Amino acid sequence: MNRNEPIQDNLSYHVYNRGNDRAQIFGDESDYLNFIEKMHSLAERCSVFVNAYALMPNHYHLLASQNGGGSLSKMMGALATSAAKRYNLKYGHIGHLFQGPFRYKPVADESLWYLACYIHLNPVRAGFVKDPKEWPFSNFAALCKRSPSSRAKGYLQLNAKTSAKVTFDSVWEGYEKYVYDVLNDEQMERELWVKVKGYLEAKDEGFLLLR
Repeated sequence: MNRNEPIQDNLSYHVYNRGNDRAQIFGDESDYLNFIEKMHSLAERCSVFVNAYALMPNHYHLLASQNGGGSLSKMMGALATSAAKRYNLKYGHIGHLFQGPFRYKPVADESLWYLACYIHLNPVRAGFVKDPKEWPFSNFAALCKRSPSSRAKGYLQLNAKTSAKVTFDSVWEGYEKYVYDVLNDEQMERELWVKVKGYLEAKDEGFLLLR
């Protein structure tokens, strides 16, 4: 995505970044949990909703949208600064933690499930877990349970094309079944990765294979 293009309100974006020189950005469990806690706090402060996320040892993926008057850019900038300061202080690291500013690409409403599924299956594809619900540093399990941590208070989005109100359940009803269908059906999985690779720019395809 051209970073000169402004982020639009009520439009979903795939937000992602990785460690500088592909180095790790999370050293232990507390690093992951601190990042998640800070992400939720900043999302509320900056009027951003994070639909899906998964944190991996050397990169992260979010599916997020900003409400009217919100700022995804401010949220991600503050999150990166916080994570870098904490990591450098804790581990005596010097230099940049991330490989430049966060990247983002708009996601059409009809592609939300594809991108969310790709995000939530990252830990499975990397071999860390067999069931995406077992990965503690994503919101897949919370999303399936419709728990408070999986959505913002009074969750309500606007369809970017029609401005129609969209509720949480109308977007994600049936998503859990879709993810497990992909996980257990080789043909569906191949189709998913073809769609995802077609969505990502060639220079970003390395994110598909990170471990």
